[in-house]
Amino acid sequence: MAKIKLVVSDVDGTLTVRRGSFLLEVEAIKAIRMLESSGVRVAFVTGNSLPVARGLARYIGATGPVVAENGCVGLANGEVHHLAGKRPPKELVEELKRLGLRESWQNPCRYHDLAFLSDGSVSYRDVERVVSKYEGFKVFYSGYAFHIAPAECGKGAAVRWISEVTGVDLSEILSIGDGENDVEMLRLTGWSAAPADADEAARRAARIVASKPGGQGFAEVASLILSEKL
Repeated sequence: MAKIKLVVSDVDGTLTVRRGSFLLEVEAIKAIRMLESSGVRVAFVTGNSLPVARGLARYIGATGPVVAENGCVGLANGEVHHLAGKRPPKELVEELKRLGLRESWQNPCRYHDLAFLSDGSVSYRDVERVVSKYEGFKVFYSGYAFHIAPAECGKGAAVRWISEVTGVDLSEILSIGDGENDVEMLRLTGWSAAPADADEAARRAARIVASKPGGQGFAEVASLILSEKL
């Protein structure tokens, strides 16, 4: 098996203390810096907006490309690349708000994928029924919010783009994530991992399932890479 040269990581639920938390796990930050110091670059593929994702990468010390909005927009070598071509129309947004959803505070900073929060009274099926009326868009639940995105967006396409712009083959990439929306990238890369508390679909798709949750699970996987035990 090829040596791991690049780690592509989700953020929420993977670098945070646990699934559902927004607090970054300190051990995960340390692990990223150790990987980078050893020559293994770290890239982010996240559902967050690009300013949030880029800010996290810069201050944590991850030097790889950043892909935000679940694969819709990327940043590499200082340039923004739009991997999708449209944005949910205002009519769709208003229908979702009437349904009982509220827009994420990040939406004004988003280009293509819009996030909506619920108090638990709105089901996935309810949201899907509204979105299905608008051709070319899809809905998925990240564990944190409902995301409405162009149908062509996805973390699998994001990883392929990262492979192209970095010149690192997919067989030399380890992807790690905790949600159902991470499954396509977990299946695509040569190596894949999930924290112990990841969604069942993510755990099934990953080659490695850590014994610890969230960011501690990330640090556990990073230690395997650094010790060349994979």
